Amino acid sequence: MGAAVMLERVIELDSLNTNAWHNLGTAMLDLGLYEEAVDAYEMVLELDSTRIDALTGLTGALVGAERYEEALHTGSLAVQFNPQDGMAFNNYGRALLETGDFTGAASCFNTALRRSPENGSILYNCGRISLMAGRTGEALEYFESSLVYSPGLYGASLERARTLGMLGRDAEAEEAALVVLASYPDDLYAKGILALAYSAQGRHDQAVEILEEVLAVQPDDLRSRLGLAECYYGMGDMAASLREYRTFMSTVGDTAGTSQIRIRITELEEICE
Repeated sequence: MGAAVMLERVIELDSLNTNAWHNLGTAMLDLGLYEEAVDAYEMVLELDSTRIDALTGLTGALVGAERYEEALHTGSLAVQFNPQDGMAFNNYGRALLETGDFTGAASCFNTALRRSPENGSILYNCGRISLMAGRTGEALEYFESSLVYSPGLYGASLERARTLGMLGRDAEAEEAALVVLASYPDDLYAKGILALAYSAQGRHDQAVEILEEVLAVQPDDLRSRLGLAECYYGMGDMAASLREYRTFMSTVGDTAGTSQIRIRITELEEICE
């Protein structure tokens, strides 16, 4: 908050200082204070409508604040008025992604990458869209490239760990998840990835310990609940496995996608009862 406090003091002395307002928006954006960032960037544009660079930051702040329709409008203006700005396309692409326009988002991210090929945030979003398209190996390359240019970038670090697990590189996924947890020890997503890595390596007892931690905080986390059921099954604790499968099914109900789970429950009922 140090930089933000200093900038606020500058603005107290000179409320028409557009650079200070712009820098305050960026500082608030970095802190995850999205509404405050929106206010700062909007003040830049109110004071000087020619500051088209503020449109890029404003789009990112609006996405962070989940004000997606506004972000779409602002993002379209940002790429129109500043077509050489890679981050303008990146932030507009994020708004498109959040509103379900995956084709448009992919196009924006590709353009962003051509404009700024060494930008960690852009590489990260290219990885996200690649993963959604099922190009897992390509996504991993993007996440790893992102971390070269932006070491410690949370999203890229987390997605790298998850993607390694999807590729069956479980020991590497474990290591990558532990790296995230070293910086964010309470991160439930990273804990879930770590539990999956343990389970895939047959280390069910360690996976169970972590999954129970996650479920203590988020008892409705279906992925962790299912993972816990599968771990108990792998450990041979059929009663505990049946309990967790039943809890899972009581939440999601019968669907075409849960037919195999229902078969597993029937199997366990025959064993336990």
